[in-house]
Amino acid sequence: MRRADGPTRANAPVGTFDIGRNIVKLNPLAAYTDDDMALYAQLHDLPANPLTERGYPSIGCWPCTRPVAPGEDKRGGRWAGSAKTECGLHV
Repeated sequence: MRRADGPTRANAPVGTFDIGRNIVKLNPLAAYTDDDMALYAQLHDLPANPLTERGYPSIGCWPCTRPVAPGEDKRGGRWAGSAKTECGLHV
């Protein structure tokens, strides 16, 4: 999770302890901006997901993800038609 991913993640911690699951959850990229991510990808010659060029700046599961409309939040295509904002991994 990154804080730059949207308002629901603006205060994402670098680490937490999940009491219910008895595990430590780490978000090592929490403070990375979109520019930081782009620079990292460039420096390490990482391939871009081809769906990003087709309007998918945030990609989730196949049945719940749609392209994002111009001007829409980059995570607006996640969980289309649902009130969800996070997958089961982050709740």
